[in-house]
Amino acid sequence: MDFRGNNFPRLPKGSRVLLSLAVVFLGAAVARAQTAAPTLDPVKEAAAIKAASGPGDDPADALAVQQVCTACHSSSQFLRTPRSSSRWEQVFGQMAQFGANPDDEQVDRIVRFFQHNLTVVNVNTSPLEELAPTLQVGPDTATAIVMRRAQKPFTGIADLAGISGVNRDVLEHLKNRLQF
Repeated sequence: MDFRGNNFPRLPKGSRVLLSLAVVFLGAAVARAQTAAPTLDPVKEAAAIKAASGPGDDPADALAVQQVCTACHSSSQFLRTPRSSSRWEQVFGQMAQFGANPDDEQVDRIVRFFQHNLTVVNVNTSPLEELAPTLQVGPDTATAIVMRRAQKPFTGIADLAGISGVNRDVLEHLKNRLQF
């Protein structure tokens, strides 16, 4: 899979954003590593990434983020700045330009981690392809959200939690990144 262009055949639109971010971070890390290798504490990095993980996240996703994204810079550079899917996609693209080259499994895991833990989403305007992975719901639930918001915009977490298939624990984890 070539990460340098906009051709992401295996990933839905929302995933491309997150992939772009991971690739951008890795590329910047590679560029910096070529000039001076950072001194990072892998235990601290792993702990920070684990702390950012949400309910039910696969620990292997956090490990992929640590392996790829902290190869050249601290996790604090991406953990403290949630972004929209489109912005993460730009960042991933930049990382690819800097030489990031995660394997396909790492890409999938990094994208999932960023979607679950670092992506900002507007429940009333974001496309279905961004809602489903970020809210961690299936396509039927995401469709129900889109249909409901067409009739009446969501006003908050309690309102969104009323949709069948939406996990309240996930919403609590996302609360600072949900826009209405």
